[in-house]
Amino acid sequence: MDTTELDVAYRHLLTAAEAIGSTTRLAADSRSDIDWTLSHIALSDLMLAAVARNVLNDVPAIVDNREAMDETAISSLIASTTHTQRVDLVSRNAADLGAVIRATPHQAAVIPVKLRLVNRDGQPVLEQQLPWGTLVRLRATEHLPGHTERIRLLASAE
Repeated sequence: MDTTELDVAYRHLLTAAEAIGSTTRLAADSRSDIDWTLSHIALSDLMLAAVARNVLNDVPAIVDNREAMDETAISSLIASTTHTQRVDLVSRNAADLGAVIRATPHQAAVIPVKLRLVNRDGQPVLEQQLPWGTLVRLRATEHLPGHTERIRLLASAE
């Protein structure tokens, strides 16, 4: 499958995140939101890479984002890493996700993937099916750009 849009979205995200250094002056709430966002994306990418492997191997695929939204998992990741390490983790997990998607035949884009999504409070928000290709496109055109814009706004709101 083609990952051009996804690769561009990650480049923009990583550029925005890398622009924030340890000496960047940020309000505590802004820094906390950026930390949460990067941790959420890193955990999401781990989950999505596992889903991508299921799609690639013709195994039923379920996107369940509970771990990527879990406050304990996110807090643990934040506590055990620096901003630079979180950016690196996002980069590595994105590279892994992209590699699996690129290895997936184009015709697999139509494989249905079940979505079990929860919000930041752990409350179910959506259960449906989407074609795998649609999910990848939405990540590239909506999900990642939304997080990128949020990081940019938070970083400039000092």
